Amino acid sequence: MQKEFIELLKKGIEELMPANQLLGIKILEVKSGYAHLHVPFKNEFIGDFIQERWHGGFLVAIADTAGGTAAATTLQSPKDKLNTIDMRIDYLHAATSSDIEAKAQVIKDGKTIVKVDIQLFQDHQENPVVVARCVFSKLIKENSDKLSGKD
Repeated sequence: MQKEFIELLKKGIEELMPANQLLGIKILEVKSGYAHLHVPFKNEFIGDFIQERWHGGFLVAIADTAGGTAAATTLQSPKDKLNTIDMRIDYLHAATSSDIEAKAQVIKDGKTIVKVDIQLFQDHQENPVVVARCVFSKLIKENSDKLSGKD
């Protein structure tokens, strides 16, 4: 995967998407078929004000973004399109009022569909708070400028 493509992807995810800016998403690592993101906790993310737990909707948004970032590494050009078409999320336990990290791994890169497994963690990476699977539709534009370095 070309460094130019990674930088373009990182800029798009972190700087050009208002929802991701609101969340404060930062990409820690991105490589072919993989993404690792960090999201700092903010009081605005609390859904359970008594126990100060994350609202589940924010966790879904983080998982979707992590999955989309990993899936985007399968694209060949900025002209290609990627859209979430299905998502399954399992909340394993409550997310406390601390930062979230997300790790996403492409498990199937098909011609028109990309499947990604995602885990959201807090303090202990062996104990995820959320596991998710996202399915994305992929539309590769013919004769587009290749950026990913794929043949």
